Amino acid sequence: MKAKGVHQLSGVNYEQINDDGLHISFGPKRRRPQLLAVDNVVVCAGQEPVRDLESELRRHGINPHIIGGAAVAAELDAKRAIKQGTELAARL
Repeated sequence: MKAKGVHQLSGVNYEQINDDGLHISFGPKRRRPQLLAVDNVVVCAGQEPVRDLESELRRHGINPHIIGGAAVAAELDAKRAIKQGTELAARL
């Protein structure tokens, strides 16, 4: 990841995604708010599929990529989800 110029952040709160980019802050007190100018956002979270955002994105002409347990929740498979996420990131 480092060889590809990927920077990792920890303790991040995702505040908002809009046309400007991804708005974040740090820690439980939501300190040091920052704006990350991003082209794509990949959300990997939880064990239960929550696809509420999918229909809203599609209404706005954005076609999300649904992978891992969000695509097939019947058989949660971390290795498959990681592989799908890695392959998608390479395509983006």
